[in-house]
Amino acid sequence: MKYQFITDCVSSCAKDIHDMTDNAREITYETFRRYVDTRELEEMLGYKGSGLKIKNDWAVSFYRSKYRGKTCVYILWSSIEYIYSPQMELL
Repeated sequence: MKYQFITDCVSSCAKDIHDMTDNAREITYETFRRYVDTRELEEMLGYKGSGLKIKNDWAVSFYRSKYRGKTCVYILWSSIEYIYSPQMELL
């Protein structure tokens, strides 16, 4: 099952983001891709048609953690965390 986009750090509260990032573990792009449809993500972030891919962007990193106590993965892109989880009730 692919995880769904839940929120980003801009739309969340600082405490939830700090708790998530303090307990995060870095993962590879390949692991992140098992959970997230990266085609949609690349389109959302403006990669589509640029020739650059998320997996080749040296300034992007991927993590696994808990957001509000639930399993999540997230991408750190341009200092913004984009959070994905199978539990939609997090909103």
